[in-house]
Amino acid sequence: MLESDLSAIEVLGLAVAQEVEAYKRYQMFAARVKNLLVKEKFLSLAREEKAHREILYKLLQRYTGERKPPLPKKAPRFNPDVESNQPLPKILQIAIDKERQAVKFYKTAAEHSADPSGKRLLLYLAQFEEGHERTLQIEYDAVAKYPQWFDIEGADIQLVGP
Repeated sequence: MLESDLSAIEVLGLAVAQEVEAYKRYQMFAARVKNLLVKEKFLSLAREEKAHREILYKLLQRYTGERKPPLPKKAPRFNPDVESNQPLPKILQIAIDKERQAVKFYKTAAEHSADPSGKRLLLYLAQFEEGHERTLQIEYDAVAKYPQWFDIEGADIQLVGP
């Protein structure tokens, strides 16, 4: 996923694009579920991805000296037409896979980073993405056990038993 000959600026650009893609995906998830607990989880994930994007974009601006640096053409792009038509469990699996890819991307980028502060930031982001993966896996497991999990409305939501 990460070519070894990418510059630090290209890595940052790809990272920004990944965070934007994840933000859009979690916003879409939140709009599709009725379960308020799950909706808030997705909105929280979206806020975290947005914060990551802002941090990375500021670094990209600082490194490039440009107010609005372009993102790489080969950056991942969120395709709402494809993903919004999928069942939510399928999209969750896609998101879990994307988070795994992000973890690998950030860890690999950290290994290649010559800048100690950049390395720390990339490893920090990798840990965040691992947390996102765990959160999504919990929701995936819940909907596998309780297929109506995303559609439950009201304040009396609870999962009981093993």
